[in-house]
Amino acid sequence: MAAERRCGSMRDLRAQVTSGLLPFPEVTLQALGEDEITLESVLRGKFAAGKNGLACLACGPQLEVVNSITGERLSAYRFSGVNEQPPVVLAVKEFSWQKRTGLLIGLEETEGSVLCLYDLGISKVVKAVVLPGRVTAIEPIINHGGASASTQHLHPSLRWLFGVAAVVTDVGQILLIDLCLDDLSCNQNEVEASDLEVLTGIPAEVPHIRESVMREGRHLCFQLVSPTGTAVSTLSYISRTNQLAAGFSDGYLALWNMKSMKREYYIQLESGQVPVYAVTFQEPENDRRNCCYLWAVQSTQDSEGDVLSLHLLQLAFGNRKCLASGQILYEWLEYCEERYTLDLTGGMFPLRGQTSNTKLLGCQSIEKFRSHGDREEGVNEALSPDTSVSVFTWQVNIYGQGKPSVYLGLFDINRWYHAQMPDSLRSGEYLHNCSYFALWSLESVVSRTSPHGILDILVHERSLNRGVPPSYPPPEQFFNPSTYNFDATCLLNSGVVHLTCTGFQKETLTFLKKSGPSLNELIPGGYNRRLVAGLLSPSFVDVQPSSLSQEEQLEAILSTAIQTSSLGLLTGYIRRWITEEQPNSATNLRFVLEWTWNKVVLT
Repeated sequence: MAAERRCGSMRDLRAQVTSGLLPFPEVTLQALGEDEITLESVLRGKFAAGKNGLACLACGPQLEVVNSITGERLSAYRFSGVNEQPPVVLAVKEFSWQKRTGLLIGLEETEGSVLCLYDLGISKVVKAVVLPGRVTAIEPIINHGGASASTQHLHPSLRWLFGVAAVVTDVGQILLIDLCLDDLSCNQNEVEASDLEVLTGIPAEVPHIRESVMREGRHLCFQLVSPTGTAVSTLSYISRTNQLAAGFSDGYLALWNMKSMKREYYIQLESGQVPVYAVTFQEPENDRRNCCYLWAVQSTQDSEGDVLSLHLLQLAFGNRKCLASGQILYEWLEYCEERYTLDLTGGMFPLRGQTSNTKLLGCQSIEKFRSHGDREEGVNEALSPDTSVSVFTWQVNIYGQGKPSVYLGLFDINRWYHAQMPDSLRSGEYLHNCSYFALWSLESVVSRTSPHGILDILVHERSLNRGVPPSYPPPEQFFNPSTYNFDATCLLNSGVVHLTCTGFQKETLTFLKKSGPSLNELIPGGYNRRLVAGLLSPSFVDVQPSSLSQEEQLEAILSTAIQTSSLGLLTGYIRRWITEEQPNSATNLRFVLEWTWNKVVLT
């Protein structure tokens, strides 16, 4: 406990639940639960990364698509197998094409796999392709084709295809598959799937080969990597660098350039032979060296061992430009190296008891661009985000405790730059008091939702804000990620729950509003909290609280209430002092009256 107090100088930030459980419809719960019992299948669930507000759940052959805010059922489908054994949904990725919204779905059959294109509007499979091996991940590369300006970033051979999806398997094979979106005339389903025409090289006459293959009812496919025997554990297309990032079960990470279709980077991460479970892209503000970053998360998840580590890779490019479409594109990779590591199982924050298992629940990057409408820009000027954060959520199971602990961490790359880009937490530094990483406990969410398991957590991008600065210029603390406020949603195995995370400054104001009517409760706790949060006037920053009288500390708190437009705090205390019989109420009221009058006279 002593260690917990020592490293909690910025206080523990805690999420607050803002809704009850919004349950999935009974028909959804029944459909998913049936296979969990009869087939011993694992229930999987993730928020879709797109803008359509979807969450996808699957158990065995059953797919359920729900509204990520309300839990309402939007679409459902039960996949059939080619024989009596039903298939298993292993991978789902949101995919839009020709004004349609759908999903790319990877099914495991008794022999091989099937890639399905699923139309959410009609709840049907509209295309299906037989795949070799067991699919482990799917990633869309592009949803159209042809020799247009919007496909110039791709290899010439890929530009002849109409819709490209990357698919990886448990033996390390990476395939780039033609989705044939220029031909949606035939009705297909997962039972009557087309075959693949796999090309191991890149032939010169791709248009003629494609035409011939399509006439025979097959899909053209380029084999980017032949089977190696090592499973690909995660896959992500980074559009801003035009790279396909693949993480392997032995801890290696590889990057392929989609313009040259050549591998540009391949290395094993620091945690050794631990699967690379997720990757996410992050870009800083105004890095003149054309550097951007890629997070690679190594995690044992539910398997043996207890490893969860975050690795930040710096990618430096020769050029950064803005395309005619407005998209930013990095070109000509010069080097890639690991610049920062954070071990989330290595005691970076104190826990009561020994952990038995730590696993990642989700990760996402959020960017916001400052408005530049008041100045002229060159066509090729590529803007960078002034807000760039990555969000990680993880679950910690502790021996002897029935409920897990769940945390949400927020890494601000611009504040990491400001901290002079350390390669890890410095000695004596914890996640609680780090200037570029903020940590929220989701204990209240676990308490409210237990025993329902949390499958995924999504932060709502538009809700992310720092609020109004308490003074101008803002204090240094105002720029730390611990001042962010945002809303999020938890995806459970039974429904969704909404929550809000408030930053330390907003939480401090809430604390003061809820303080008791006694000044002994308000001071010195309220003064110290405001001092740490940067809410006090700059004149108090270097003054020891012990050298100030109680009246001077109260005056500082009341002044901040005015500066932060927290008049409700002031009127609330006055109201309580009037209505509740408390010692020194008359003295307190007289002090506030005189202080207010002096403010009026001075202004």
